Amino acid sequence: MLSFCLKFLAVVVGLLGILIATSPAGVSPVLIPETSTTGLIPPWPIFRVAVALNEFFEAAAVATRPPPVQIKSLATAYWQSEVAYSLTKSGIIDAVGTAGGVTCAKVATSLSLNVDFTCRMMRAGESLKLVASNAADYTYSLTPAGDLLRTDHPMSAKSFMLMINEETRHAWRAAGTKALGLGKSGFSTHFGEEFWEWHSRPAHAPQMAQFDGAMTSFSAEMAGSLLSDWQPPSPNATVCDVGGGVGHMLVAMAQHYPELRGVVFDLPPVAERAKERLQAAGLTSRLSAIGGSFFDALPSEMAACDAFYLKFILHDWPDKQNVALLKRVREVAKPGASIVSTDFIMGVDGAAMETSKRLMDINMMASNPAGARERSWEEYRALFVAAGVAANKVQLIKMRDLVSTVEAKL
Repeated sequence: MLSFCLKFLAVVVGLLGILIATSPAGVSPVLIPETSTTGLIPPWPIFRVAVALNEFFEAAAVATRPPPVQIKSLATAYWQSEVAYSLTKSGIIDAVGTAGGVTCAKVATSLSLNVDFTCRMMRAGESLKLVASNAADYTYSLTPAGDLLRTDHPMSAKSFMLMINEETRHAWRAAGTKALGLGKSGFSTHFGEEFWEWHSRPAHAPQMAQFDGAMTSFSAEMAGSLLSDWQPPSPNATVCDVGGGVGHMLVAMAQHYPELRGVVFDLPPVAERAKERLQAAGLTSRLSAIGGSFFDALPSEMAACDAFYLKFILHDWPDKQNVALLKRVREVAKPGASIVSTDFIMGVDGAAMETSKRLMDINMMASNPAGARERSWEEYRALFVAAGVAANKVQLIKMRDLVSTVEAKL
C-alpha cells in the first residue's frame, strides 16, 4: 500500500512539474494602478495546477454522486440563485454592510421585513457562504462573496445578480420551452422583441442601466485577465473598442498604459453614457466615444486604430452578421492593424470550464437573435477567414479565465 501511495504521489508531482514547466509567462502592463484587477489573476503555474485539481475533484464528485441525488440537485439548483437574489434585491446585503455585527432581527426591522422570514433567508445565505454568523452574539457579517453584492462595492456584482434573475430568467425559461420548437430567441419569444430593441425603449431605461452595471462588474476581473495575457501593439497605441458599451474595458487599458489612446464605439445612446464614464475616469484627454452601428461603415476617425477590440460581440450574432462586421473593420483598418476578440471559446479548456461555456451557449439562445452562439476556436478562425483574413494571421491567446482571445493581424 505504501509503495502504491509513493508511486501515485510521484506521478502527481511529475504532472504538476510538467504543468509548471510548460506554463506561459503572461505579460506585464506599463503601470499597475491600485484599483487594478490584475492582482486577482494568479501566476500561470498556480492557475494551471488549480484548474487541474478542480477538474480531478469535480470528476471524483460526479463519479461518487448517486443518480437520484444528481437529479434532485439539478431540480433544485435554482433555489440557491433565488436565495442570493432575495438577499440582494431586498437590501439585506446592503443592510448588513461592510461593518457587519448586526442581528437578522435588526436587519428585518430596518427594512420593514418580516423578522422570521428574514432570519431564515439569512440562515440559507450563510449556507451559500454569502453571510457569516457569530455564534456568540448571533450577529451577521458579509463574506468576501457577499461583499461583492453590495451596491457601493467598487466591483459590485449586484446589477449582474439582478439582471440574471429578472429578464434573463424569463428568456431562459422561454428558450427551453416555447422557443425550442420555434428556433427563435427565448427573449423575443417571451417579450415580443429582441434584447436590444426591448432594452432601448425609454420605459426600460432602468433595465438598460442594470445591463450596463452588469457588464461593468462582469468585465472587472476579465480586464485583469486580458491585461495579464495580452498587450496593445505598443504602449502608445490607439485602441478602438467596437461595441464597447460604456467603456469599462478601454478605461482599464488606458489606466494600465498611460500613453494609450482610444475610442469607444457603440450605438449613439450607449456612446453618450460612455462619455460620462470617460469623464468620471478623468480620461477624456486620451479617450473618446463615437455613436454608430458596427454593421454600417465605421467612422473615418477609426482609421487611426492600431487595434480593434471586441469583447462579447461575435457570440451575440449569427455567422453572416459577424462576417459583415469584421469586413467593416477591415474596410477602415490600416495595414498592420489587428482585430482582437475576447469570447467564451469552446473546446480549449477542461471539462468543468467547458460546462460553463455550454451553459453560456444556452444563454445566447435565450438572450440573443437566432444564430448567436459560443463557438470553437476553429469556428472563430473561420469567421475571420470568411472576412478576408489569412488563416495563418489568426492566433488563439489563452487566458487565465473562462474566456480566451483571438487576435488577427491585418
